[in-house]
Amino acid sequence: MDHASSRTKSVALFVLHQFIATFCIPFVVPFTLAATFDMLPPGWSPSMHFVHWLLTETPFYPVQVVAGLCLGWVLCRRLQHRVMVWVWVLPAAILSYVLLTTSALIPAWSALSPAASIQSRLSYYFGWGCRPSARCLDQLLITMPLYASVAYSLGALVAQRMHKQ
Repeated sequence: MDHASSRTKSVALFVLHQFIATFCIPFVVPFTLAATFDMLPPGWSPSMHFVHWLLTETPFYPVQVVAGLCLGWVLCRRLQHRVMVWVWVLPAAILSYVLLTTSALIPAWSALSPAASIQSRLSYYFGWGCRPSARCLDQLLITMPLYASVAYSLGALVAQRMHKQ
């Protein structure tokens, strides 16, 4: 395979894994979890309020992080695509941009003021300062994809390191 087609293949694989890490994990995994809970016998499944809180109201997104780690590990062991460990770069660049410019990606949806301090910006994107229940979607659109992509990359990195041993 020549160099140009090899590069094209790498770019296509990167785009595929970027899509999986930043879209499928953050937005498909919650539907999968809810569907799984719906299949449990009556009385065994948690309340939808708890599921919603776990999926979107905790700023560290544990379900998406665990799913990212597992999916990154499994896919890397199976596919062995080296580009998987780099899918965190684009979401990190987007978050860095909004943190440094003190702007939101979608200002009309944001509750963050342009004059906000670094502490309030950090709370807004990483803490309890932006909640979907308060109609603030910046964490869901920016922070959650970053967490999922970092976890996906880490899972892939662990799989790569285990494969080399």
